[in-house]
Amino acid sequence: MEALEVPYTSKCTRSALACLERRYFVRMTQCEIHAYVGATVIDATGAPPRPDQTVVVIRRMITTVGPASQVPIPPGALVHDVSGKYLIPGLTDMHVHSEAETDDPRHFAGLYVANGVTAVREMWGRPVLHTIREKIESGELLGPRMTIASPLFDGEPGLWSDVPDTPIVTVTSPGQARRAVAEAIDNGADFIKVYSRLAPDAYRAVIAEAHRRDIAVAGHRSDNVPFLDQIESGQRSFEHLFGGLLPATSSDVDRLEAAMAAIRTSPEFHLGSWLKQITEVEWDAVASYDPTAASSVFERLVAADVAYTPTLAVHVAIDRPESIRLDDQRMEYLVPGTPESWGFLREQIYCGGGRSIEESAHHRDLLDRRRATVAAMDEAGVRLLAGTDSVGPGLFPGFSLHVELEQFVAAGLTPMRALQCATLEPARFLGRDDWAGTVQADRVADLVILDADPLVDIRNTQLIHSVVVDGYHVGPDDRAHLLATAQRIAGGDR
Repeated sequence: MEALEVPYTSKCTRSALACLERRYFVRMTQCEIHAYVGATVIDATGAPPRPDQTVVVIRRMITTVGPASQVPIPPGALVHDVSGKYLIPGLTDMHVHSEAETDDPRHFAGLYVANGVTAVREMWGRPVLHTIREKIESGELLGPRMTIASPLFDGEPGLWSDVPDTPIVTVTSPGQARRAVAEAIDNGADFIKVYSRLAPDAYRAVIAEAHRRDIAVAGHRSDNVPFLDQIESGQRSFEHLFGGLLPATSSDVDRLEAAMAAIRTSPEFHLGSWLKQITEVEWDAVASYDPTAASSVFERLVAADVAYTPTLAVHVAIDRPESIRLDDQRMEYLVPGTPESWGFLREQIYCGGGRSIEESAHHRDLLDRRRATVAAMDEAGVRLLAGTDSVGPGLFPGFSLHVELEQFVAAGLTPMRALQCATLEPARFLGRDDWAGTVQADRVADLVILDADPLVDIRNTQLIHSVVVDGYHVGPDDRAHLLATAQRIAGGDR
């Protein structure tokens, strides 16, 4: 059957005109059956790779996975010869901030899909994200499956309270906590996002109200509540490796957590002054690292079924800001003012107005400690989730998830385990593992087809031939179109 150029839509007959007017184009086919023949399937279950397989997709679901010599091709199927290629599940970025830098959501949505990212967890809820999700779900826009947080719940002063256009919800009492949770649910949040400066009574009230209303809580740990208490509180995931994780692995944990609670931030750049002070606590924690204490923390995380999203990609940028390159080729996909905004964030927020030679050396060593901590958590059985914190300095929507996978392997994880942290583990965390996250029959057809083996070199996840999003095939030409469209939009051409 011939492939035709039509607007992307899951309801083509009803929505084609609307899609045409909005210029959302990808290559689609008239048939609803696809057969991918000849690839090595890496299904992310942990099973060995299976060469020369056929994967049959009918509408949006995988119906058959098996040896090419044994699987019949259904009548009317569009056959894709992917011999010599590698087929993995679609990737999930579990920590993104899809900033509305343009008024055209094809920008970041296209960058995600072109990079094989078929699902994201938005960690800062904004009304525009819900509108974009509706367009994706209706078929009006090609984009990843989205899970959307509430706005940030933080204490007073909030770490982002002095940065323009960064709305937060200030929660300083149990009453405010209850109202904030109720309002977030009314506004469509999938989970509650908590932040670093919540006071103990406010934090516990958020957790209690969220539990009462059956909505999950994820985000930062509070500086003001012992980490072991937070693990037992019911918070489902913790984000980033700065803050309280390293102090919790110290032999002097009580003193270091008291030091965290004593942090007082400076007006104008609350987040920058917090990062500088929390780094001092972390460096103190490295000097008093206790393997027994660390093992105890990791065992508690496992027992409570709490996940951790390390976001090593952002720690590379924070701990080694010299790695941020403004001549990076991927800058062409970001809006023209990006270098200036990155410069501000790098100097005033990440570096707190400047670093001494000694502070820079401490940060370099801290990155190594963070990687070692990720390896230790993985060995202990902690559920790790791949996330990037894009679009901060040095980070790019879609592209940076591949950097995160590289960092996981650099930390000591196997390529298979790194892949699982972006496929199987997010599906488990989000309650989708019976229909997503692996290449198996009766799973949704979110797939990435690679030109080289990612188990030999994890960087091969970047060698993308084609992508399947919710059953829809995005071939090499379509990927190029998505990237070109994102580049055009970033440059101001709609």
